[in-house]
Amino acid sequence: MDVTAEGTIAARLERARARRFVGRSAESALLRDALRAAEPGFAVLYVHGPGGVGKTALLGELARVARDAGAVPVRVDGRATGPSPEAFAASARPAGQGRTVLFIDTYEAILPLDGWIRETLIPGLPADALVVIAGRTPPPPGWSVNPGWRDLLRVVRLDNLDAEEIRDYAAAAGAPPGVHERLAAVTHGHPLALTLLTDILRRDPGAGCDLAGSPDVVDRLTECFLADAPSPRHRRALQAAAHARFTTEPLLRAALDGEAGDLYTWLSGLAFVEHGPHGLFPHDLVRDVVAADLRRRDPQAHADLHHRVRRHLMDQVGTSSGRQQARWITDVSFLARTHPVISRFWDWDALDAAYPDPPAPSEHAELIALAARHQGPRSADLLRRYLVHPAATVAVFRSAEPGPRGFAVLLRLDRMSDADLAADPATAPAWAHVRAHGPLAAGEQVTFSRFLIDRDHFQDASPTRNAASASHSQRILGSPDLAFDFLGAFREGAVQPQVMAHVGYDHLPGAAYEIDGARHGVFVRDWRGRTPESWIAMLADRDIGRTAPADDRPFITALTHAAFTAAVRTALRDLHAPDRLAVNPLLGSRVVGGGGPPALRAAVRAAIDHVRDDPQEHKLYLVLDRTYLRPAPTQEIAAELLSLSLSTYRRHHTAALARVTALLWTRERDATLNHP
Repeated sequence: MDVTAEGTIAARLERARARRFVGRSAESALLRDALRAAEPGFAVLYVHGPGGVGKTALLGELARVARDAGAVPVRVDGRATGPSPEAFAASARPAGQGRTVLFIDTYEAILPLDGWIRETLIPGLPADALVVIAGRTPPPPGWSVNPGWRDLLRVVRLDNLDAEEIRDYAAAAGAPPGVHERLAAVTHGHPLALTLLTDILRRDPGAGCDLAGSPDVVDRLTECFLADAPSPRHRRALQAAAHARFTTEPLLRAALDGEAGDLYTWLSGLAFVEHGPHGLFPHDLVRDVVAADLRRRDPQAHADLHHRVRRHLMDQVGTSSGRQQARWITDVSFLARTHPVISRFWDWDALDAAYPDPPAPSEHAELIALAARHQGPRSADLLRRYLVHPAATVAVFRSAEPGPRGFAVLLRLDRMSDADLAADPATAPAWAHVRAHGPLAAGEQVTFSRFLIDRDHFQDASPTRNAASASHSQRILGSPDLAFDFLGAFREGAVQPQVMAHVGYDHLPGAAYEIDGARHGVFVRDWRGRTPESWIAMLADRDIGRTAPADDRPFITALTHAAFTAAVRTALRDLHAPDRLAVNPLLGSRVVGGGGPPALRAAVRAAIDHVRDDPQEHKLYLVLDRTYLRPAPTQEIAAELLSLSLSTYRRHHTAALARVTALLWTRERDATLNHP
């Protein structure tokens, strides 16, 4: 009996499915054309894609296409037959006369039968028969090594629905028009996610259209994506890939604290994982769902994963420079993409789309025109002056298109004259703040971000704002003598104060300024007594919602980084001479804390011990030992005692001095080492 005959419940189900089925026109046309052709271009259509992408629904639609063409569709689900040739053959037997189209669903469940299906079952079908296979993974290797099957097999990867198809589906499912765009953003066109969320909205039109408010949806989708994870380690690997922007084997090792080559290979074979020039990355919906599931189920595991991945990425930041360093910083920022404050600051779809570059003189007129168009004539006049001012650094942001995408201007207020500072309504109140909270030590810097303009989006999220944010982090990491950093480029409303507070910048209402009829906010961070390391640690916690302790400790010493370095050299030389330590400039620093020469000597010894206890720095400790703790009479004798050439000894000596200085400076500016 034809169970889909008119008047049956099966027929009603068929019509309901057809009403809600959208898209997949290319796949439908492929089968329709094959059914019309005297000799089709393929005998087997192999469709693959991740769980929930709509493979079963597509097979249902293709079965309808086959019936409309007068063929006899036969559907077999691999989960129902199991790996038994006899059971499969019985299920695959046609139920009527006519051209047969065999549909095999959930092929991954019967992979042990693959050879038999490919070499025995399908070759035994009538010459005009067609076979459609649907599974999560691409065809096994046996299909490609056989020359005959290379000609008779057509492979289609099933992707998510596009924007128009999402709207069509949402409308067919009865979702209110006002949520269609939000559905597209949340589901990324994944059919199962669309089905689950539209069902929720149909039952409760006031329900939120997001994953955070739909734990049942997250559970269903997580089950789809993690169903094939063979062990907890594999699940953890996918969670790491969902958290990081790009996943490499070294990143997996850092995230899982162990060898990860097998896990990287497993990830690379998943249907919803893509390969890019910087590593693997999952489909956006998989990323969102797997990450949301971990945050909800095990917040501590999520926090641990976050810190492991972040430490690995920051290690790459510390060993790179230029555009490569900017990319690593962007990868670090990506870890905070779900934070409610930070998520809207970045243009996540345009990461790496722009990069900074010095402007050519021939581009000055274009930049001035941009300032006039977005801000006004007075701003344009100021930019004209800053383009040639020695205290200003101008960067243009370039993308794939010719010409500047946008630009930014950074001022060194400590290098500007009183007349310069008074001429700009932005800089005068900022400098007044510095004078009120000074004094500055010799060599300390005061910076002010004065302009930030994207050609198309002004100061909204854009490729320019992305690149400028990464450049700002690079500047902070490379400025040990920074005292004050002002962010004063944003028109009020362009960025929320909560964003600036998140990254440790205080709002200064008294420094706000008006120019060209628009009011601009100013934010500042007093870097005295703080270091980039403390800032990085603070952001690592804040990015996952933890409240990091304030690092607003007062700055005691007035030494610049260069003066501090010289004082450390002197202290090492005078380590066994208390009378000379008594006049060392470090005695007024936090690292000594008023404890006099004994405290200074103990602080230096603590730094040396830190080098000693690091196996990777042991060779540096040996040089410190023979030069300062148990000093040899000369460098030549020290080198001989250490079995080193004099040039190697001196190279290690330079590195050892730099390491001790860095440890003491970190403690001075950040108190990250324990006091001895």
